[in-house]
Amino acid sequence: MNELTDRLEFADTGGTLELRKQLEQMRSDAAEEIARLNRKLAEREYAMESTVSSATERQAMQQELTTLRHALGERGKTLDRITGECRRLEDELEDRHQEADALKNEVQRKETSLKAARDELQRLRHQMAEIQEQSVDIAAVINQPKSPNLLPLPPVEADTPSRPVPHLISFSVGLLSGLAVIAVVAVFLWGGLSLELPRFRERTPAVLIEEGTSVEPAVAGAVPAADLPAEDFTVIPTVSAGPPVEPPPTLRDRLRGGSLGPTMAVLAGGTFRMGQNSMGGSDSGPEHEVRIPPFLIGVYEVTFQQYDGFARATGRPLPEAFGWGRGARPVVAVSWLDAQAYADWLTRQTGKRYRLPSEAEWEFAARAGVRSSYPWGFSMERGKALCFDCGSQWDNRSTAPVGSFTPNAFGLYDMAGNVLEWVADCYTASYDDAPVDGRARVDAGCTNRVARGGAFSKPASSMKTHVRAKFLPESRLNMLGFRVARDP
Repeated sequence: MNELTDRLEFADTGGTLELRKQLEQMRSDAAEEIARLNRKLAEREYAMESTVSSATERQAMQQELTTLRHALGERGKTLDRITGECRRLEDELEDRHQEADALKNEVQRKETSLKAARDELQRLRHQMAEIQEQSVDIAAVINQPKSPNLLPLPPVEADTPSRPVPHLISFSVGLLSGLAVIAVVAVFLWGGLSLELPRFRERTPAVLIEEGTSVEPAVAGAVPAADLPAEDFTVIPTVSAGPPVEPPPTLRDRLRGGSLGPTMAVLAGGTFRMGQNSMGGSDSGPEHEVRIPPFLIGVYEVTFQQYDGFARATGRPLPEAFGWGRGARPVVAVSWLDAQAYADWLTRQTGKRYRLPSEAEWEFAARAGVRSSYPWGFSMERGKALCFDCGSQWDNRSTAPVGSFTPNAFGLYDMAGNVLEWVADCYTASYDDAPVDGRARVDAGCTNRVARGGAFSKPASSMKTHVRAKFLPESRLNMLGFRVARDP
């Protein structure tokens, strides 16, 4: 167990992170130098064209331009080498994370076995105590004086050796004691002491659920029916920003026609680190801290059944299902504008403000209090989700009914895989100047909108909690759907 602990600590050492910072600084310096040389080159070319008159001066200027171009080429090669080294280092860091994740799983397995051994030891101790009590009672019966009212014991056969009962019981107790000691020694030699793994939790304020809403527990694999009866509750739950002991409570608002809206998880919000720093020029950085206020988010992706009801009520065309079936499958082939229209319709139907989640809210909900790349850990595990190479029966073929896989720690399904999900934000190539209060980033002249979460036709790497995708807001694709959010 100590060896496992040492390997875990090695996987989290800061030497690699320090080297990463140094390479990032070198890359930044090289990029600045290239930009400076480009400006200088442009100035020299302009000066040569506008001010140089004599052939001598023109030749000297041409030689200077050649020197600058050569220096610029060398800087570009240096930048390419640094970028390649950065990417290699990022791959190495990812491998370290995967190794650490595997080691933590091994530790957890041994802790489970150790607990089982301890329970068995406790059971043996109870059994020994019962035998000792019985031995005392039997000895008292044997040693008590004879009473004239008691019948004599039958004689012992001559060929049957006589053995005192207390001696036999003492032998049994000693044997069990020896077995118990051996079991304890074996447990400690095999598994060692339990290792307390770090937990990423943050206590946050309670959230008030108003009266008149239907509150229901999150049930694994259960897709709510469209017309379940609603009851009135007044609940004040406490939802942690870290992995909760139990999933947050859920509620469903009643629509005007009497049916119920999507199942919504009540999240209390909290502070988390959004994005990921990357030396290879990824759009998921810089990593930054965001404070998320309380909000509600759909437990499931919006289904065809739910969206079709909206489309029929508003006279909109039904989206294409591509022969996969409708019902409980996530709706696809809907644009960002279609998704926004559905949220606006829910607002009119319920009197509550429904909307698309902001990108920060979506990532907060997907991470569910952990820092790993996937809801279950740093490495991809087959059968955990639906993507191009996830190992499910639907891989690269079609969507799956919502709720087909295990939910994350917040009780949310399909935050990794199945379909990409529209969010409210305009796409920008980085998080520079991004809001830190959980609001959506809506810049003037928005060309593309953000989608998150990977899809059945995308590789597993696209499902990582920090990975972003962008599409024109009018895009309607077979891998693109959404889930809704709601203000408290």
